[in-house]
Order: sequence, then C-alpha cells, then structure tokens
Amino acid sequence: MSELTPNPVDVSPQPAVTWDPFQMMDRMDEEALQRELDGVAATDLVYVVKEGGQEVVGLSKTGVDECCMALVSQGQVIREEDLQYEVLGEGEDREALFKVKAARFAVSPSGQEVRLDQVIGVKRQPLFHEATRLDLDARVPSKKYKGKTYRELLASEEGREYLGWMSENFNEPEIRDFVRRILAGEETVAQRGRQLNPHWYEAGAMKAARNARFRLIPGSVRAQVIATARHSGQTRVVEPQRPAAAPAVSPERTEAPSRIGPYAPTEKQVAFYQRLAESPVFTDEERRRAFEWLATRATRQTIKDQIDWLKRQVETRKAKRAGESAA
Repeated sequence: MSELTPNPVDVSPQPAVTWDPFQMMDRMDEEALQRELDGVAATDLVYVVKEGGQEVVGLSKTGVDECCMALVSQGQVIREEDLQYEVLGEGEDREALFKVKAARFAVSPSGQEVRLDQVIGVKRQPLFHEATRLDLDARVPSKKYKGKTYRELLASEEGREYLGWMSENFNEPEIRDFVRRILAGEETVAQRGRQLNPHWYEAGAMKAARNARFRLIPGSVRAQVIATARHSGQTRVVEPQRPAAAPAVSPERTEAPSRIGPYAPTEKQVAFYQRLAESPVFTDEERRRAFEWLATRATRQTIKDQIDWLKRQVETRKAKRAGESAA
C-alpha cells in the first residue's frame, strides 16, 4: 500500500491507457467541494483507489480538516496566513495558480504560542470545465429542472415544452442542436463545449489550502485518521467493476468508476471499445492497459477519443502487416 499526498499538483496529461489515481482523487475532491458549496457536508475522509493488486490511499480535503482537528487535541494549531493567485494563459486555456502560506503553532493551555514551521501549498486550477458528453442521461443545465436528465424531461409534456424552448433559445449551439435531435426522436450523442467553472476561485483556493495544511500534518496523525476512517466506513473506495455476486467484506464504501465523472460511456460504446481492444494487432500488454483505462478512467475522459485512437491503430497496423506480407 502506498500513501499519496491529496493531489498537491495537477498531473500532466498521460496516454489514455495510463492509470492515474491522482486525477481520480482530484475529481472526487472537486465533487466534494461542489457539494460543500451547495451546503452538503462531505463525510469521506479517505480515498482508496484499487487496481491490479495495488492500493493507493490519499486523504480527502475533509480528511485533512480532520487531521487538523486531531492536532488541536495535541496542543497544535495550523493556520492559513496568506493566499495569492495569478491567472495564466489565454481564452479557454486559462488557469489560475494558487499559492497558500500556512504555519503550525504549539499553543500552551494558557494561550501562549510558539511558531513551529511554515510551508507553501500550491494548486493549478483550470478556469474552464472540460468538454462534457451530451446524451439522454446527461443533466439538463437548468435551475428550474436542476438534477433532471434529458430523458426525464422527454417523458413529460411540461418537460418537452421546456426542451422545445431550449432548442430555440439556449445560448449554446451544441445544446440547441442536441435538443432538436432528441425531440425529433433521434438517439444521438454529442459533446458540450468547455464551460467557465463559476466556482474556479473557491475550488482552487480550497485545494491550495488543503495542500499547505497537509504538509504540516505529522505522518503519525495522518496514519491515525486513515486507520480510523477505514474502520468506520468514512472511506470512498474505487475499484474496477466486479461481478454482482461478489460479497462485500469491508465496512468501506466501494463503488465502480462508472459512477465518477460526467463521461460515463454507453453499453454500446463499451462493447465497441472492447471489440477493438481484443484485436490481434495489439500486444497482451497493450490490451491489458486498454482495459485498465476502461475500468479506471472512462468516466473522466470521453471514450470517443479512445475509440478513435484504437480504430486508427487497428487500421494502420493491419495495413502495415498486409504490406509486409505482400513484400
């Protein structure tokens, strides 16, 4: 088992078949932060990502808060003292670089303080959400129908009337076109363009503060909180989908990656992806990594790009083999 920091910096994009627990944990923290902004308290203290016999453990933002509370009982306090940020890049590629200074103090029962150490925590936060998948099960961007899917709106007369209004008046052409198609009875899949994240500042600031405070928490306190969280079930475990008959043997809450992120593929896409990956043009190692991507990352990246890549590989490798045989 290896313990990771709670995603201190973003990881550069990797090939599609690379298993990346850092990005998965960062995505889960992003969701937890959004729920906090909506007034829903997060309860998961620890994230556990399992794959291929490995177990990667990281503290969530809430877990870092819990560690800081545990330090208070030991007479130590962590304070965030300064927050700075700058916006880099242009247009939709803009990102904010946050920097938080935090310090740890020993506090006596009489209130006297001694400054122990100080660190900097940083975080890169994109200002725009990545492009998201549009299908019948995607959520409708509407305050009136918050949380509802296109499929649910199609099922009622009132919902169809609202979709009709969207098809003519919504400010995003991708959504207008998608709604027109589904109202016409087409079963279509589209892509919504990148959107400005209205909470980019809050998310970036909170993550940078989390990273700074994490660096000041002693390893013994982190280990204690992780052990307690795993015993009490305040752990979010992510692992590949297993057969339904497999018994639950742990108090930890386990879920499949298909429940994380906005890009959950359809059954038809998964079947097509699997057929391509099973092509004899791939080595056993390439095939293993392709299925590993499907199990761990398919909901955080659009599967269409990966299908296109697999198709190109199959076509070009078959053509190459045919040319070699002819020679």
